[in-house]
Amino acid sequence: MTLLAILLLAHLCTDFLIQSDQMARCKRSTKLAVKWYPLLGHALTQVPVAIGIWLVGKLLRVPRWPSIEIFVISLIITVITHWLIDVTKQNCQPILKRALRLKTNQVPLISYIFDQLLHLLVIEMVSRLLMTNWQSTTMSRWLLAASVTLSTLYFADYFISLFLKSLDLNAERLPDRAQLGRHIGRLERLAILLLFYTNNVASIAVVVAIKALTRFRAIEANQQHFAEYYLIGSLLSLIFGCLGDWG
Repeated sequence: MTLLAILLLAHLCTDFLIQSDQMARCKRSTKLAVKWYPLLGHALTQVPVAIGIWLVGKLLRVPRWPSIEIFVISLIITVITHWLIDVTKQNCQPILKRALRLKTNQVPLISYIFDQLLHLLVIEMVSRLLMTNWQSTTMSRWLLAASVTLSTLYFADYFISLFLKSLDLNAERLPDRAQLGRHIGRLERLAILLLFYTNNVASIAVVVAIKALTRFRAIEANQQHFAEYYLIGSLLSLIFGCLGDWG
């Protein structure tokens, strides 16, 4: 469990906190000559993050902490597979589109889900194969809690954005061209997590009400299907916030 917690947190930091816009653009390219080197650099950013987490646990003498040999082998495998998944992701989209009979605007969402599932599957398999002791520790629970928080704030952020674009609601022409809606959504999910952790579940209604109040005029006008866009995005954000606490 501890090895899984280290690799998972390193992966989430790499894909959501450290990844630059240039890296994201490279992922969308279909030209291998253009993207293989930048994406290798992206995959390698897991290394200092994972080493930093591992060193902290080693210095604190956390029980059942992975040995240096197991940690290095697992890190090499996850970095190589991360690079391979990212390099082939865009080129596999036409296959995915034909196999699942997707619309063009649905492909990025499904591709994003498959991409993250493959990364998580590799981390799960590597952890189970290399670590015989699967018991959790206080440190592993803290690391997993950090991973849940990052997933709630950032994985959900991209998922909701891609989901809305897949619904043909003209999301590109809606307000929030400066991505203000994304920041509001992250704060909303963070507030929900904090309210759950402090046993103030009833106060979640206040968070939802405040958000609705600030958007009342836009909802009332309902330009470019804004009301539907807002409702779906808010419900998804609320669901991810609740799932974060459940996780």
